[in-house]
Amino acid sequence: MKITQVAAWLLTIGLLLTLIVVGKAYLVPIFMALVIWYLVNALNNLFRHIPLVGAKLPNGLTLGMSLIFIGLSLYMVGDTIVATVQSFVIDSQKYAPRIDAQIARVYEIFRPEAEPPTLNSFALGDQLWTYSADLLNTITNFAKGLFLVLLYVLFFLIEQNAFAKKMTALGLGLDESNQLSVVLQEINSAMSTYLGVKTFTSLITALLSWIVLEAINLDYSLFWAFLIFLFNYIPTIGSTTATALPAFLALIQFDSLTPFLVVAIGVTAIQVLIGNIVEPRLMGDTLNISPLVVVLSLILWSMLWGIVGMLLSVPITVAIIIICAQFPTTRYVAILLSKNGKISGIDTLEE
Repeated sequence: MKITQVAAWLLTIGLLLTLIVVGKAYLVPIFMALVIWYLVNALNNLFRHIPLVGAKLPNGLTLGMSLIFIGLSLYMVGDTIVATVQSFVIDSQKYAPRIDAQIARVYEIFRPEAEPPTLNSFALGDQLWTYSADLLNTITNFAKGLFLVLLYVLFFLIEQNAFAKKMTALGLGLDESNQLSVVLQEINSAMSTYLGVKTFTSLITALLSWIVLEAINLDYSLFWAFLIFLFNYIPTIGSTTATALPAFLALIQFDSLTPFLVVAIGVTAIQVLIGNIVEPRLMGDTLNISPLVVVLSLILWSMLWGIVGMLLSVPITVAIIIICAQFPTTRYVAILLSKNGKISGIDTLEE
């Protein structure tokens, strides 16, 4: 590869990263809208397959029903999170003596000669209020941005009906038209499969975890179940974090270790069963991504876009692999990012 080509690649990557960082406030709502758009279409397909109901309803009506359903779900989720955070702040004084007791137990085992510290000595109360206020502000800002996201989704739904006509009106040659159709079809298929399967398995995981949490009467079990559902979209560290948080609360809430072990072992077993057995069978070969690339993309997008970047890291990487696979100059990038080096693209078109 010539030095000029290397310089061009480095310049292009630098400009893209600059655009991603500088345009974060504008790009994040658009990418979130794309994800919700896929979910709306998936839910619409589900409505259309309801016997004697969806088949008789106009497609526009079922799309509207899907959008309203997802919008109301997001509103109820946000309202539940706000109520849970406020309730947790109010009940925090109830947990303080229990946390002090657990610290004393640890010191009794490992440092019996030392005097155990207390929450008051750490001044965690003021920090808790500060963190809670910051969290509520974040949720409020998210709620304000949600209207813009749903507006983008509405425009996407309006535009999707005219997209096929615009493709025809472009007047591309047969090869270019076929290649563009292949790229768009593979991206659409991969995104729909990933989001559909991931949403389904996350719901099952959250439901089974909620049953486990309810069985031991853990506080805020519904909130923890939602957190498990949401964090399941974050690869590698998501499921671990979602399991550790309710397990930590069980350690504080109860006097014995049994509830903590039930949560830690039970929820972990559910995560392993769904994530390592059920999900790969449903997903098939849709996500042909190297595990190392998944971790690296998670780190990269979390640095660029925070939690939203974590949630979108896998879909964005899938789209990059599919696009790079279609062109000879970028095909090696897709091969390096893939799991087994087998990718579709220009070979299919040439055959």
